[in-house]
Amino acid sequence: MNLHINVGNLPKGGSLLYFDIKEENISVKEITGVVHIQVGVKKSGNFYNVEGFEEYNLSLTCSRCLEGINRHEKHNFQLEFKNKTGHAINGELTRGIDENKNEYIVENNCINLGPFLRDQLILSVPMKPLCSEECEGLCPICGANLNKTTCAHSKAKENSFT
Repeated sequence: MNLHINVGNLPKGGSLLYFDIKEENISVKEITGVVHIQVGVKKSGNFYNVEGFEEYNLSLTCSRCLEGINRHEKHNFQLEFKNKTGHAINGELTRGIDENKNEYIVENNCINLGPFLRDQLILSVPMKPLCSEECEGLCPICGANLNKTTCAHSKAKENSFT
């Protein structure tokens, strides 16, 4: 997912941008519909402050009862980009990116938000989604959804604990 913002002609007061990205351009199967992104970019010295939000819908399956779950998600983000600096010696930069910091670099007057936003989308998908914290799941013997009904097996299990 490429989302390039040209900051070469950024207005003095900054800029507010809107993007709509179709689900087929994201490659995260749980996302349905369009991802709406709002981004504000302001220059501050050698840095660009980028903040905004991404808003989208997730279609999941509960890991306990296997029922479908639809969720609306909205995540805010705030990033700082800096101009690529350093002196080139034999084609290599002598002062590069610190590997231990999450630094984002402006290259050729462009900010690429795509990799960051795609990572955020992937990380927002829960590994074991639940329809609710109180989800009872399925009966391991007959497969009945214990949120909707009780079965003879679940009653026998309750009686064995008392």
